[in-house]
Amino acid sequence: MKPDWDKLGNKHADNPNVMIVDVDCTAAGQGTCQKMGVKGYPTIKYYLPNEKKGRDYQGGRDFAALSSFVDQKLNKATCDAVTKKGCAKNEVAFIEKHEGSSLADIQEALKGKTDDLKQTKKDKSKAQAEAKAKEKEFVKKEKLTQKSIAILKQLEKAAQSKAEL
Repeated sequence: MKPDWDKLGNKHADNPNVMIVDVDCTAAGQGTCQKMGVKGYPTIKYYLPNEKKGRDYQGGRDFAALSSFVDQKLNKATCDAVTKKGCAKNEVAFIEKHEGSSLADIQEALKGKTDDLKQTKKDKSKAQAEAKAKEKEFVKKEKLTQKSIAILKQLEKAAQSKAEL
C-alpha cells in the first residue's frame, strides 16, 4: 500500500484542496495516532472541510481506488476570499460586501457571525432535544396502543369462544 499512498501524495502535492499525509504510529506519531483514534495499522482517515474529527476510509487500498475516492469526495474547490476562485455567487457577493472594510469592521462582522453560529448551534441542539422527547412520547404511545390491541384481541377471542357455547 505504501507505494500507492506515496503515488497519491505526489499526484496531489500541489493541490490546495487535498493533503495526503502519513504518520508512523509506532514512533514519534503515537500521540497523534491516539488523539485521532487510530487503533490498527494501516488506518486511513479523511477529513472534510470544517470537520475536526476524521472519518475512517473503508474503500480499496490500491492507487486507483484511493485516487478515485480523493477525486470524487475530497478534491472540492473551496472559496478563496482573496482571488474569489472556487466561490459561489452568494460567496462572491458576501466577499464584495466586506472587501473594502477596515480591519475593525471585519473583526466586528466576524464576531457577529461567530455569535450567530453559536446561537444556531444552541437552537439546533434544543430542537433536537425537543424532537427526541417528542419521539419518546410517540414510542410510548405506540407501545401502549400495541398492548391495548393485544389485550382487545385476547378479549375478542374469549368472547367468540363464549358465543360459540
